[in-house]
This record gives sequence, C-alpha cells and structure tokens, in this order.
Amino acid sequence: MNRLQGKVCVITGGTSGFGFATAHLFVQEGAIVIIAARDERRGNQTIRELQEKTGKEVRFVRCDVCKEGEVKNLVRQVMDLHQRIDIWVNNAGVLIRKAFEETSEQEWDEVMATNLKGVFFCCKEVLPLMAKQERGSLVNISSEVSLVGKGDVAVYSTSKAGVTILTKSLALRYAKNNVRVNAICPGTIITNMNRAFFVDIADQGQRMKELVENYPLGRLGTPEDVAYTALFLASDEAQWITGVALPVDGGYTAGRE
Repeated sequence: MNRLQGKVCVITGGTSGFGFATAHLFVQEGAIVIIAARDERRGNQTIRELQEKTGKEVRFVRCDVCKEGEVKNLVRQVMDLHQRIDIWVNNAGVLIRKAFEETSEQEWDEVMATNLKGVFFCCKEVLPLMAKQERGSLVNISSEVSLVGKGDVAVYSTSKAGVTILTKSLALRYAKNNVRVNAICPGTIITNMNRAFFVDIADQGQRMKELVENYPLGRLGTPEDVAYTALFLASDEAQWITGVALPVDGGYTAGRE
C-alpha cells in the first residue's frame, strides 16, 4: 500500500474497464486521482462509486481527448489545483470490430482520433510540464495487436501500433528530463468496450473456448491485470524503465508452441 502516496495522477477514459480498475487501485495506493472522460453523467457516477469503495476523494473533469482545447483545459485545471502532475495514464480508446473492406472513412477517423490523436494531444500537453518538473511517469494503454497483426481489427491495430511507436519515441526525447514513457499492451480482456462482441456472436461458449486457447496461460485477462501493471510502471519501483511496450497478454505475443 501507499506506493503512490500523494502523487497527482490523471487517468483518461477512467470510468470503465482498465481505466476504472486503475483509478481504484491508484486511489488505494495513496494517489490523488483525477478521472477524465467524455460522459459527465458516468464520470460523476464513477467518482461517487470510487469514493464509496475507498473512502477517499476522487475528482472528475469532463474531457474529450479528441479535442485539443479540452485536453488543454484538463491540464490547466489539474495544474491550478495541484501545481504538478506526477503520473498520466492515457487509457481512453474505442474499438470498432469490422471487416477492413467494410470500414468507412468516418469509422477510420473515429478510431484514429480517439486512440492516436487523443494520445498525441495529451502527451503534447503533459510531457513538457513533467520535463519542467524534472520528474514524471506517463503510461499509454496500447494493445497486443500493436505488436502482432490481427485480421479482424486492422484499423484498431493500426491506431495502437501508432501509440506503441509514439511511446518509444517520446521515451527517448524526455529521458534527459527524468520523465519516463511506457506502454502496456493488453491481450483480450472482457470490458464494456468489447463485451458486445461476445454477446452478439452465435456460439458464445465455443468462441470463448477458442479465444482462451490462444493464450498460453489458459485464461483471458482482467482489468486488474492491466491496473497492477500500470501501478508498477507508474511507481518509483520502475524508475529505470522507459520506452517499453509491455505485453500483458498471457503469453499471446510470445509465439506458438
């Protein structure tokens, strides 16, 4: 406990899935947590839920990471309140599971805007501040499919591949300022974002069995698997780690036996 005691942490997309699990864990570990998301109603509901679970105050700031002005406002509000940002987790993302040939220009733009441009805007605003502080840890949530191809999510994979290489590039740029930039590449994890896929398929049990067989450790992941990895990368325990794209995928990207 208290591995993040007193550290100011912003988590985008923090109202569900990886983001909620990470926010919950970070609060338990003593962080001062600010959640950012587009849905204000859901955001306020989330902070009430977290405060009931932890007994600690959590703040919510409405922000659409696709809009640079809203990202600037988010950073400004946090800095006005706390005068620093110690940890930033870029978690906001969307998934469109659709045949590549059937993907529209609008759908391409939607995925790229949230998954890649949103990360660009957030990094652009917060990393110079961390550099000025001469400390900070930024964690991007990428994906296992940024490391290996996957035919049914080609557009999503492309957006996350951009996140992974941006992570490495920024890690090099800001290392001299004692600012660390890392990425987590989760495997298949049942979250609200992909739950509809499992509900819609005809034989859910068979599809789940086939999915699990892809993972050497014999199960799908949980949001907490990602949250604990984010905790490690954000903490001082990882102070000599930067530029990594860490698979949290039950062995999926290790290859095939």
